[in-house]
Amino acid sequence: MSHTLTLEELVRHPEITNVIVKHEPRRCGAAFVALERGGPISIAYEVYGNGPIHLVFIMGLNGPRIAWHRQIKYFGIDRGDQFTVLVFDNRGVGDSDAPWALKYSTSDMAKDTVELCDFLSWTKPKQLHVIGVSMGGMIAQELAYLIPDRVASLILQSTAAALVPTLPWHKHLLHRATMLMPKTLPQRLAAAQRNLFSPSWLVKPDDHGVFPTNADRYVAEELWRLNDLKPPVIQGFLLQGLAATWHYVGPDRLKTIGEKVDRIMVCTGTGDEMIEWGHSTRLVEGLRKGGNEVHYREWLGVGHVLSWEVEGEYNKMVEEFVTGAHRI
Repeated sequence: MSHTLTLEELVRHPEITNVIVKHEPRRCGAAFVALERGGPISIAYEVYGNGPIHLVFIMGLNGPRIAWHRQIKYFGIDRGDQFTVLVFDNRGVGDSDAPWALKYSTSDMAKDTVELCDFLSWTKPKQLHVIGVSMGGMIAQELAYLIPDRVASLILQSTAAALVPTLPWHKHLLHRATMLMPKTLPQRLAAAQRNLFSPSWLVKPDDHGVFPTNADRYVAEELWRLNDLKPPVIQGFLLQGLAATWHYVGPDRLKTIGEKVDRIMVCTGTGDEMIEWGHSTRLVEGLRKGGNEVHYREWLGVGHVLSWEVEGEYNKMVEEFVTGAHRI
């Protein structure tokens, strides 16, 4: 494992309680969705800022809404007069319901998101700037297909139109099985680091100068979550995982999204170990058949979590892209 402090040392670290700062949302609570789709399902949400540009951040597999805390601060707190930020827990994670009985598909989770926006009265044409990461990017594709008239811009980060195995089938099956096997906490943290971040970034000094390395900060944040957040439930993880595995937006639907959504950005890191970066180039090819320009940006050697590993550049990219779309 890359971090230089032991778990015990990190637990006793004087900054462990401040490693994630929870800001006061302008609005928060739960919205009941899927009332006519087998629900109701309670979706926990938070809204920050009061600006004219409405950002909808959609998190990936097993990720709670607090995982957007860097973007909450940048857009919803420091620039809250320009942006209104929505973050939420998808079905199956965090404070949202995690029912066994209902199917978990990216299209159903997109409908959850649409109904959450309806609940918030975010219903105007071209009002939503949608940012989705990983499985959240899959949900964002489905959302853009459902309500393209309400989407002003779409940012698809570290995601795919469909997951294509890049390993031989037996190695791919072993990799997936390994992900689902029970692990000790140190094993889970080590595996997550390998999958989410580039090795070179993990060993660099902490970007904020508080911990010895970025890996130490990552582990500290995970320990904070274990202590401060509702424990994850196994059915949520498994059913979200199936939804991501079976996600498929085919050529015709990609073309439709590319045709009907005026501003689209696809971004990835070439060192992504979770969703190999070639998925993003294939996504761009499919979207461009709609006839509109599709912007593409890649970071050489960077891992899956662009919103952390290249936080400053990522936030600036999002800011410039959505601001440009808002002016159109």
